Amino acid sequence: MSIVGRKSHPEPELEPEGAGDARASGLPSRRGRPARLSRQRIIDAVLSILEREPNGVPTIASIAREVEAVPAALYRHFESLEDLFDCVMAGILEASQTRPDGDEAWPQQLERWMSDLRAHLLRYPAILAMIGRSGRTSPAWLDASSALVDILGRAGLSGRELAATYLWVLETTVGLVMQEAMLPLVDQIAQARASRRDFSTTARERFRPIERVIEEIDGEAFFSFAVEQAIAVVERKAAARAKAGNPT
Repeated sequence: MSIVGRKSHPEPELEPEGAGDARASGLPSRRGRPARLSRQRIIDAVLSILEREPNGVPTIASIAREVEAVPAALYRHFESLEDLFDCVMAGILEASQTRPDGDEAWPQQLERWMSDLRAHLLRYPAILAMIGRSGRTSPAWLDASSALVDILGRAGLSGRELAATYLWVLETTVGLVMQEAMLPLVDQIAQARASRRDFSTTARERFRPIERVIEEIDGEAFFSFAVEQAIAVVERKAAARAKAGNPT
């Protein structure tokens, strides 16, 4: 996975602050001096938008409205929208436990990494659309996912097996979260139940062994099951590698 170099983003001609700015941005005229604009205030504004509209990717215009400034003013603090999103994503992921605790065994580290990533992606699902904008992968995302390589390396994996397992765990985690964000498991089951009368006879017979117990599984329980399976797979691979490297 490589990072594509950032494209240069020419800084637009800035407009003078004042009533003209307010008219250009569509903001109402206000008396008094506005709050000082800063990088952190802009980042906080993006987070506020994501809290209100978790599935939408903020635009320069919407962010500018949030901080009561003209769009051009944002470029005094960030090179581009991608630069701003990188900082937002870094703030979200750095607040998580995506960095392994050296005092924990690798299975606990893996469980924590997967669970914590799920929690943050469910809270801000729009960041999934912010990861690979403009032909480049966000460095903040790669930094967070690199911790997974470290965890799997501690389990004893290396080389191609380490790379393949890293991709499998990462893609599985993200895929499950994307599905859960779009349609929670309880809703999936409820909708399946609603269409049960339209099942074919064959499908109804196939589902009969699980139709009651499946309703006892919620999103948390299912993700815990996925974590258990990931740990079991890594344990088997690590044991096989150790056996191959230490023949008796």
